[in-house]
Amino acid sequence: MNLKFLTIILFIIFLPSCVPPIERVNQARKADDANQLTLGKVQQTLKKGMKQDEIVLALGSPNMVTVDSAGLETWIYDKLRTEVSSASAKDSVNILGGVIGGSAGIGGAVGSSSGASNQTTSQKTLTVVLKFKNKTLEEFKYNATTF
Repeated sequence: MNLKFLTIILFIIFLPSCVPPIERVNQARKADDANQLTLGKVQQTLKKGMKQDEIVLALGSPNMVTVDSAGLETWIYDKLRTEVSSASAKDSVNILGGVIGGSAGIGGAVGSSSGASNQTTSQKTLTVVLKFKNKTLEEFKYNATTF
């Protein structure tokens, strides 16, 4: 077997393992974020006259689908997201004594520290209601809240 070919194959096989684990987690998070239903994505995507398959590709599958007495198909997207953030503060005071006297010298140190952390939780909701006639988007409404 050709040595160059073998080297290339081994490089391709072992290259993904060189990516640090935290970087792989960040890449997965970015992919998840791109697929999440957000208010901005709804506002940017939805246009009257869109076909149902276009909407599913852009926003994913709805949570609920119904048909009313007038024959209009209604899709409902209902999302709840909980966000937790934390911050910590650390105060410290350190006093360090230097050398006093001749070659023997005397030194001393005094230190103090304290820490505190604060955690906040917020929830965001997004409800999107789409009405279709003949598989074409006729009207849509959305509501987003944060509490």
